[in-house]
Amino acid sequence: MSDLRAVSSQVRRLLTRYRRLLGALLAAVAVLTIVQTVAPGSPARQPVVVAARDLASGTALVDSDVTVAQIPPALVPAGSTASVDRILGRSLAGPMRAGEVVTDRRLLGRPLIAGYPRGAVAAPVRIADSGVVSLLRVGDRIDVYAARSDASTADLVVAHAPVVALPRVDNDAQQGGLVVLAVTPYQAATLAGASAVGPLSVTLLR
Repeated sequence: MSDLRAVSSQVRRLLTRYRRLLGALLAAVAVLTIVQTVAPGSPARQPVVVAARDLASGTALVDSDVTVAQIPPALVPAGSTASVDRILGRSLAGPMRAGEVVTDRRLLGRPLIAGYPRGAVAAPVRIADSGVVSLLRVGDRIDVYAARSDASTADLVVAHAPVVALPRVDNDAQQGGLVVLAVTPYQAATLAGASAVGPLSVTLLR
């Protein structure tokens, strides 16, 4: 019995000596418990298709051009998609930066190429001479040329491409005119590459 009283007395002395430390530890545990209780969990994320790299106007999208990113739902714009398959083969109506969300406004509509061979895409091309563009009509067929770096001559980029749209609101005398053509994905990529190097010109084939 005396041993029990001795132990009890020793415990009381220890509690008295370290009561402030114990109080601080208990307070810290209480605060941590409250924080864990009220703190929000991991923020919600929503999958959405974005550009995997910088893309030129008219690019016919392939797997390597896009990827799926997870972003907060509040930042997901209208007209976006989480399915890569839904946009493969579609052509960009304008240039995009890496990481930019792909929306319906960034894609040329499929109705533009309705009736053309399967696999055709609509590719926007900016032609240097806006005066020539003003002579074109939907349904015309044109040859597209790219000037060489030394301006000595021009190379044929795409032949007999049908004009499917003429968005004249975007035309500018200083920047040329925009023409939308029905071409294959390979031709769309070739046009995008050529337009990045220099101005394009066309001949009308009616």
